[in-house]
Amino acid sequence: MGAAAQQPENNRGQRWNRAALLIHQTLFRIAWIFKTESVIMPAFLDTISESGLIRGALPLLNRAGQSLAPLLLAQRLSQAPLKKLWLSRTTFLMGAPFLFLSACIWLGQARLPPSFAGIFLTAYVIFFCMHGINEMTASTVLGKLIVANQRGRLQAAASTLGTCAAVTLALLLLSRWLQQPGQAPFQQIFGFVGTMMMLAGISSRLLRESPDQPAPTATRSVSTAFIDTWLLLRQDPVLRRLCLVAVLFIFSQTIFPHYQSIGLARVGRSRTVLMHWVVAQHIGAACFSAASGFLADRTGVRAALRLLLPCAACAPLLAAALARYAPPHWYWITFFWIGLVPVTLRMQVNYAIEITGRQRHPEYISTLNLCMALPFLASPLIGGFVDWVGHELPFFAVSVIVGSGAALTWTMTEPRSQNSAPTDNTATTST
Repeated sequence: MGAAAQQPENNRGQRWNRAALLIHQTLFRIAWIFKTESVIMPAFLDTISESGLIRGALPLLNRAGQSLAPLLLAQRLSQAPLKKLWLSRTTFLMGAPFLFLSACIWLGQARLPPSFAGIFLTAYVIFFCMHGINEMTASTVLGKLIVANQRGRLQAAASTLGTCAAVTLALLLLSRWLQQPGQAPFQQIFGFVGTMMMLAGISSRLLRESPDQPAPTATRSVSTAFIDTWLLLRQDPVLRRLCLVAVLFIFSQTIFPHYQSIGLARVGRSRTVLMHWVVAQHIGAACFSAASGFLADRTGVRAALRLLLPCAACAPLLAAALARYAPPHWYWITFFWIGLVPVTLRMQVNYAIEITGRQRHPEYISTLNLCMALPFLASPLIGGFVDWVGHELPFFAVSVIVGSGAALTWTMTEPRSQNSAPTDNTATTST
């Protein structure tokens, strides 16, 4: 099990890699704000089909792609000598589906038919397969190149810098694009996302990384990958407890697509508010990232999770209360608050890479991602339930489930309190 932060082998290489990762993550966040999952993507899907059932499929496809692809490729990543090449390629390829969607809107003259929903969902799955591998790789690179007690502040700095740049560009570009009717704004939005993702992929080549010397292993089949995951969960009670907390927490994402539809119904379907919600969510993410990042570096990731999960449990209740009692122009608070969700996901991954040695980081991260896929099987049903009975009852149920996960954080161990550290968890850098 992981312990306190290790000393870097090369302080100069650490500083260089922190700067390179800061550039990469800033460009990545600029791209991400223009495709925010709780706002932009369901809003575009609603221009094709306003079905709650189809909208509810977005979280399922999102998590399926993020979970299965990393599981199948975790071993290959762990055996790769240079992890930064995987980071560069997967980030670059994440831009391709958005450039494809932008081209389709342009060719269709911003009048895509309802049948295009199937094509959109296919591109959506491909993107999140790449994103799942990318997230696993980014966490592996972070675990390899940056020592444990500096990861939180690096992520907080990237969140702050990336949010400032992304919010500025959103105010300049997104506000202008969203004034166009129909599907027209999404041509520019998706084209911008694809371009920035590719630039982020190129920037990760700046990292200085010593190649690993992996031992050759046989290629795993799909069934073997699932069996290995099951055995790993049985053997490691600390990972098992983390996965249980993560499964309960991830229910908060099953209702993500419905936040914007509820808000738009209150403001008369005026899409100009989407920009305000996007900005609010990313400012919220920066604030929660700064608070939890410094807390994680000072006292451990467990303390950060104990802060974030109770706040996440309150998010659905806050949204329901604002939708019922507050004036429509106060609904942006919902999106500020749910900015903590991606921050919590990153903290859970940081916990996973602290409880094992560096060579097993991809395996632990892919196991965590696979476990988090299970609640999303209910996501389309939740979408249909929202259409049937309204949003308040499903939102209350999700809040109770996430609250259960928050309570379980008090039974988790703190990795840095352990006296021994794995021998292969040393930060590796070179010039």
